[in-house]
Amino acid sequence: MTDPTPASSALPPITAILVVRNDRATLQPAIDSLLAQNYASDLDIVIALAPNTDGTTELVAGITAANPRIAVIEIASSSLVVGLNEAIAAARTSLIVRVDPRSVLPHDFALKAVRAMARTDAGAIVGQTTPVGVTPFERAVARGIQHPFGLARDPLTQHSGEAQIQSATAHVIRRRTFIEVGLYDEEIRHGQGWQLNERLREAGHTVWFTPELQYDYRPASRPVVLTRTLFAEALWRGEFGRAFPQEKVLRFLLPSIIVVATIVGFIIGAIGFFGVIAGALGAAAVVSLVLFALLVIPVVYVLGTIVLAIETMVRADARTGLWFAVALPLIHFSWGFGFIAGFVNLEGAADTVIVDFD
Repeated sequence: MTDPTPASSALPPITAILVVRNDRATLQPAIDSLLAQNYASDLDIVIALAPNTDGTTELVAGITAANPRIAVIEIASSSLVVGLNEAIAAARTSLIVRVDPRSVLPHDFALKAVRAMARTDAGAIVGQTTPVGVTPFERAVARGIQHPFGLARDPLTQHSGEAQIQSATAHVIRRRTFIEVGLYDEEIRHGQGWQLNERLREAGHTVWFTPELQYDYRPASRPVVLTRTLFAEALWRGEFGRAFPQEKVLRFLLPSIIVVATIVGFIIGAIGFFGVIAGALGAAAVVSLVLFALLVIPVVYVLGTIVLAIETMVRADARTGLWFAVALPLIHFSWGFGFIAGFVNLEGAADTVIVDFD
């Protein structure tokens, strides 16, 4: 049985939760968007503050000093999952909005979230997110993530309206329902939201996608962060794809196909090249030429990346286009290697438990 959600004429109090670590550069706009919500009832904010090295602690102290309705709980772990569970436990309202510290919410997000909960009686609501960069590198990453030859569009965009879905990260949750099913599994570092949604459905609750719940977020701001983040996410998505073959999505497979084709084409093509310059004769010469021809795969990849980078220069600006030539291969190879590692069950690749679907 779910918590009752009053109609919009009697809006219930809600809590927005954020787990922050090294988020000094993006946290203030996220908080400002929460404080600017057009919501005619109480909206509490709970920040779970993890250990950090970029001055996030000092920023949070300044924010809370100016806004007494913002509560802060300090956590000893850097785990997102631990922070989420602590923040949910600290919330005092039945409805909770999970907010990414890199996001900026539209002013009516909270109101639409509550109305969606009342309309669907869901255990959790999933919205739609869009990467929007500020720096040239971030803009290049955002373009690469959404590009058809990058990670393509989010499959949730296939839904023309509200619909029940199998798996996705929840943005609006019912506190009591989450507590009843055991909160997020702290043994899972990645994909914990999908696993929790599975437990919600097993307990008789539903998870709904609501396209009107949309917000922008800033993607990774540095190459090393982009590489680490995409590899980690692709790792558990590969594990998910292996455990549930029916849930495979082309956007998750495409980078892996590109990585394998490019590497195999380069290695085999190089073997053929050396065979040609070594003067192979007869059948060996034919084989060498055939193998050499496979070099066209990595060549096409490089040329295609250059063409797309030039297109980005024209559509955006020169710096974004130059960074796009770096970001697109980073997206392909970070995600591709991560997905392959997860799919073949190399759990140690990310030094973490991936997802326990048993």
